[in-house]
Amino acid sequence: MPKQKTKKNKAKIFVLDTNVLLHDPQCLQKFEDNTLAIPVEVLEELDRKKSAPGELGFAARKIHRDLRALFDHDLSVPPELKGKGSSALSRDLPTGGRLIVVINDYIVDGDEESEGIKRLQATLVDMDKMDSRILASVVFLREVCPECRVILVTKDANMALKGIALGLEVQDYMNDKVSTAKMGGGCKTIKLDDTEYERFLEEHGVDLSPDQTSHLFINEYVYITNSSGEFREPARYRGDGQFEGLILGSDVGIRIPKGIRIHPLNDEQRMLMDALLDEDIKLITCCGKAGTGKTLVTIAMALYQTLGEDNLYERVFITRPLVHIGKDTGALPGTLEEKLAPYIAPFYDNLEVLFSNRMVTKSPEPHPEQAKLDRITSNRKRKKAMARLAKQPKPQEAEEEELNKPRKPYQFLFDYGIVEVEAMTFIRGRSLSNTIFVIDEAQNLTPHEAKTVVSRMAEGSKVILLGDPYQVDSMFLDATSNGLVHTAQRLKGTEITAHLELTTGVRSELADLAADLL
Repeated sequence: MPKQKTKKNKAKIFVLDTNVLLHDPQCLQKFEDNTLAIPVEVLEELDRKKSAPGELGFAARKIHRDLRALFDHDLSVPPELKGKGSSALSRDLPTGGRLIVVINDYIVDGDEESEGIKRLQATLVDMDKMDSRILASVVFLREVCPECRVILVTKDANMALKGIALGLEVQDYMNDKVSTAKMGGGCKTIKLDDTEYERFLEEHGVDLSPDQTSHLFINEYVYITNSSGEFREPARYRGDGQFEGLILGSDVGIRIPKGIRIHPLNDEQRMLMDALLDEDIKLITCCGKAGTGKTLVTIAMALYQTLGEDNLYERVFITRPLVHIGKDTGALPGTLEEKLAPYIAPFYDNLEVLFSNRMVTKSPEPHPEQAKLDRITSNRKRKKAMARLAKQPKPQEAEEEELNKPRKPYQFLFDYGIVEVEAMTFIRGRSLSNTIFVIDEAQNLTPHEAKTVVSRMAEGSKVILLGDPYQVDSMFLDATSNGLVHTAQRLKGTEITAHLELTTGVRSELADLAADLL
């Protein structure tokens, strides 16, 4: 008697929702040798997104191009459908799997014999909605291929709940998710005996055996403690059992040229400053709750290396994803700078702090004739003075308005092109050399967007991704699948990258309390 297949070893058919394809345009190559099914309704939804601005439109267009290339030749009727859904097409994938486009015969022909479709129609009522029709395709595949395990893959929580309520098997897209076991926890602690600890302090480093360092990766920051744990010092693991003390001491600050002197407020900030000042590290990912000083310290160290005597970099490029919190305010009026102002205001706040010791430039002195006019009280003399003033050359209105505005203490950074603040939307296609690239709120990037940004870096550049993985504002991302944690996990352990986690709030007691408890 032949052995019956269990659910575990059944052939799998993964039905991909639209949001999965938009989230990762290369997902077709990441399901190994399994069968992938794309309902024709998904193609319709992708078509509506192809003209969307930014990464969303790019992803939709890329998926269309890839599908067109796949279905350009060697087409066949999907054997999985056993003659049903005859208008659907299939194509073998390079991974060893198969891709099929599904047209649901039950809906097209109005088949009344399908119990699954009847139940679906009775439950969801409106079968004209795209989500309902995609769910109907999952039901269709389950009924025509009962020996297969049909799984809906979606990042839409509502869609997932509907599928589960209907008794369907539903999964999230897991390829770019990070295991929660690998997240958080802060810095590891390496305990030494008192003799080794003293040697570490004296020599600014120590070498340990491989069995003591096998759980560490290169450029990981740790705490070195004595045998009792009473004293500790931060250090960086350089590989091959070598630990190195940090460049900056806890009482040593760095003065930004024309700005303030900034001191690390705790060991975590010392670690971040150590990584930022190391020109051999080309990529830094820094996770931390609100108020830990991630952005301020990063911008300060970036400006120090740009304005300082060594002049390691030519400019600082600062950006953040344009993601709304709460209700969308709609289209903003004004020039590009005015439209971006609400999004990049936090950067200006940090620059205000860093250059708070500079005097604000006052408005220009009035024209000599105007000053004389203001002192005249006689009407006849006043008319003559006004006539002379009228003959004086006048600046253009825009120039006059600009001259009368008080200048910010950090304005010189923008006047000389030392600092650029732009939206993430405009990064594609650029090649940034000799630049420090700071991306704040990087938890709102998709893994694909993070890859796009990092791949823009040319020779001599450094990129820093900052954010709080637990404050994701993007609809289809979470703490384990956003671009910040994805980049950190995929690149950690390489010689030119470093990852840090900041846990100690320094903004205020209230901000720290809110970050922990709200």
